[in-house]
Amino acid sequence: MLRCLASVKKDLSFELCSMIKAMSVFTNKANPITGKMEWEMHDDDYDFTQEIARSSYADMLHDTERNVKYQIALESAIKIMHASGKPAHVLDIGTGTGLLAMMAARAGADTIIACEAFEPVGKCAEEVIKLNGFSDRIKVISKRSTALTVGQGCDLPHRANILVTEVFDTELIGEGAYATFSHAHKELLEKDCIVVPSSATVYAQVVESDLVWRWNSLRPLQDKKDILVETPTDILSCAGAAAVHDIQLSQLSPDLFTTILSPEPVFRFDYSGRSPIVKERSTVQVLKAVNNGFAQAVFMWWDLVMDTKGEVILSCAPFWAHPSKPKHPNEIPWRDHWMQAVYYLPSPVPVKQGQELTLISSHDEYSLWFNLGLDLKLKDKDYMRPVCICSAHASLSRTRIGQINDEQRTLKYLKALKSVVDVESICLSIGDSCLIALAAARLGAKKVYCIESCSLMKRILENYVKHNKLDSKVVVLDESSIAKDDLKETLTEKVNLILSEPYHMSSILPWENLHFWFKKTEMKDLISNHCVTLPSKGKLFGMAVEFKDLWKIRAPLKNVQGFEMKCFDELVDVSINRVDCKWEAQPLWEYPCTALSKPTQLLELDLNSNIPENKIECSGSMDISGLGACNGIALWMDWVLDRKEECIVSTGPTAEVQIDHQVSWDMHSRQGVYLFVEAIPQVASFTFSTVFCPQNGSISFDFKPKNLKGVQPA
Repeated sequence: MLRCLASVKKDLSFELCSMIKAMSVFTNKANPITGKMEWEMHDDDYDFTQEIARSSYADMLHDTERNVKYQIALESAIKIMHASGKPAHVLDIGTGTGLLAMMAARAGADTIIACEAFEPVGKCAEEVIKLNGFSDRIKVISKRSTALTVGQGCDLPHRANILVTEVFDTELIGEGAYATFSHAHKELLEKDCIVVPSSATVYAQVVESDLVWRWNSLRPLQDKKDILVETPTDILSCAGAAAVHDIQLSQLSPDLFTTILSPEPVFRFDYSGRSPIVKERSTVQVLKAVNNGFAQAVFMWWDLVMDTKGEVILSCAPFWAHPSKPKHPNEIPWRDHWMQAVYYLPSPVPVKQGQELTLISSHDEYSLWFNLGLDLKLKDKDYMRPVCICSAHASLSRTRIGQINDEQRTLKYLKALKSVVDVESICLSIGDSCLIALAAARLGAKKVYCIESCSLMKRILENYVKHNKLDSKVVVLDESSIAKDDLKETLTEKVNLILSEPYHMSSILPWENLHFWFKKTEMKDLISNHCVTLPSKGKLFGMAVEFKDLWKIRAPLKNVQGFEMKCFDELVDVSINRVDCKWEAQPLWEYPCTALSKPTQLLELDLNSNIPENKIECSGSMDISGLGACNGIALWMDWVLDRKEECIVSTGPTAEVQIDHQVSWDMHSRQGVYLFVEAIPQVASFTFSTVFCPQNGSISFDFKPKNLKGVQPA
């Protein structure tokens, strides 16, 4: 439970808060906007306090179905032990808040040991348990389960006969489930124990999807039908990276993919101890294709059998494969701690309906991967985990690959480029993996200089340059190793065109891609007075929304299954207020929300100019006309490419926003999100103020509800 707190290493308790606030340390970190190293002062416990803050209020504890099914299975296990004349000795591994341990106590367990490796959380669990009156029933030990000892005077006086634990992630096995269960059965549990959950099954569905494949395979950069920049052969032939692509598959409309192989169970993990847990293996299944097409990707999810009879099932399936057979994605339980995953096949496989295919599913101790064959004549390489040999799949995010492959986005850049590029253009491209810069060379620019943020990104772009025979026109530079004076020697003429997509690999929030503007200003001595910047403007927009579920990641727990969680809420709240940014980046197409206001411009920046010396401030009002309760503000950037504002690339909504309707978001960007702790049900408007600070590139926001609907101001 709460595995996201894995880097928590120090002690935090409510009694220590005042003392900790007096401690401080300095950390040196890169500013993602300015690119400069900055010293920041933090509390001495900054490392783990930040981890607690970013546990997002442990949204798993808002998962009612999960909580109920764990409770049912625990009650059943304790009854079985008592019915057989045995005491129920419960071990809770990774107790987190102590919720499962308290469920066991309420269900009548005779002894309960709860272990938690991360001391701040373990101490919080003790306080939660005390608050709920179970201190005399539950013993909390701040250790990893693999460090527990059994025997007189040890952590456990005797072996347990009931194990309850939640050590799963989207990939099921990525948090070390194998080691946890294997060690527990060997060292901590009786032979006839009951384990909650008792088993897990992994499912795979093979699909064709042009959209999904765009997150994996880099396509040529085209001007409609004309190819301007070809993809290097080694990138096209690369098997890609096996890294899991976790995603809310239920938000992927079924009309965006074609099923090639229907969902099939590919692995079963027996946690009961009746059979050994397998550390690594491959399964081979011969299955018939249900449609024509190209097999490109595998959708994966899993379910848990919670009880000994196999009657209580907790499924993580997307809505179209969910056992409850819902008609709509919103009808199944929402969870962000266990999503579904996409795995990409090494290369697309053409198939015909009814054709027999060989699905190869493999796993090691921590991860999964898949392959597909046309027959049973398999070779050793068919079982091997994919390894990226071209660097692109290993270094570019799925979001970034999707951006590069977005034809409409590309066409807007090309249209803007054509209006400014000529044979006298000396172009300076600032940003990572900017293939648009190579298009500028192809469109006739005299010289193009590309500044990449690191040697790896430099190597990828150089590969493109060489493959497209642009060596005489394009020079690729490494930002991390080239000084301004060196750049001055490299440039033979002053730059008259600054180009950026903009994208910087260290940027997380949408406005952090303003990094290129700061680099441009640093190089102003190398730029002509009549230089054109593309994009010419950056506009920051905000919109009041009502999230269907995303609010849960920041919402206090208050009460879970009848247990008070005030102590945990206070711990997370203190941590957030001390160390965490109030804004976070989320791919909002995965998290449905309805619009309560129209998009409101919060800030406009003239990117043709250099960074100003003074702050830029903007204030105004955001009118709320929707009927819902506002629980969040969504923010995004619009990049105006040309002076006439005819070509705009937005990282926000992809269609006109309709009040009280679900917003359609760009699927290749992450938006900024602010979540209110409590929803505001009847707000008529927000006043806002936005401040851009040129010294460090920060943008600060302040949103205040102005008045309530139907309530006249005093």
